[in-house]
Amino acid sequence: MTELFIEFDGQQLEVLTDIPAMRSFFERTYGPMLVSGSTASAGRLEVLRNGKGCVIRGIDSFETDEERPLESFIDFLRHEVLFHFIKARPDLLWIHAAAVERDGLALLIVGSSGQGKSTLSTRLCETGWRLLSDDAAPLRMDSNEVIPFQQSPHRRKPSGTQLRPGNVGMFEKEEVVIPPSSLGREAAVIRAIVFPLFTHGAPAGLSLLPAGEAALELLRNSTNFADHKEEAVNRAASLARVVPMYRLAYGDWQSAVPLLETLH
Repeated sequence: MTELFIEFDGQQLEVLTDIPAMRSFFERTYGPMLVSGSTASAGRLEVLRNGKGCVIRGIDSFETDEERPLESFIDFLRHEVLFHFIKARPDLLWIHAAAVERDGLALLIVGSSGQGKSTLSTRLCETGWRLLSDDAAPLRMDSNEVIPFQQSPHRRKPSGTQLRPGNVGMFEKEEVVIPPSSLGREAAVIRAIVFPLFTHGAPAGLSLLPAGEAALELLRNSTNFADHKEEAVNRAASLARVVPMYRLAYGDWQSAVPLLETLH
């Protein structure tokens, strides 16, 4: 049996597993967030053998008595870890976004699956930015800061096919190794927010969004809007008045990254 502790902003999620492949997954995916013990519990997640299969006990439960490849559990496990921390920290506004930082200022790339958040953020890390988060960006609503949530990023492999809501899950993903020097360790003030819209073959372009439209778009991508409701609406509106928010239309990351560099 292996006991691991995943830490976010001073709270630790305890993970128990007796499956070597699962231990390897947690160590690989949450390496920068692992600590030696718990001082403030964010909950407990168990991933245990069950005959040839496994049982997962957390906020949600999952059980199978059949042997399955690790890849079939990855999305479920990442969801479980994230929602333990969302439940433990409802004071934060959690956004479906990747976040990168340079010189203490953060760029949020916000949007639904399939729009290239992970691809854009990891490519920016190759040009000198530091990764704060891959798929979930926790915001302090009183200071317009994003706190690091450093699970390892996964990006979809290029296919030459347009991604649509119905076929996003069909595209193979690859894990991206980010060197320690390219990880942001401290909360960063938000400099700009971008909502990417990927269309295969489209030219790249940035357009500034009106504050009202930008605030609504931000709220659509909030994971825990129900925890805040009116406060979240007010905070999103306030953020949209002081932080520029853009629509990024693009068809390949090579043309999009130079545009994002201009927002530093």
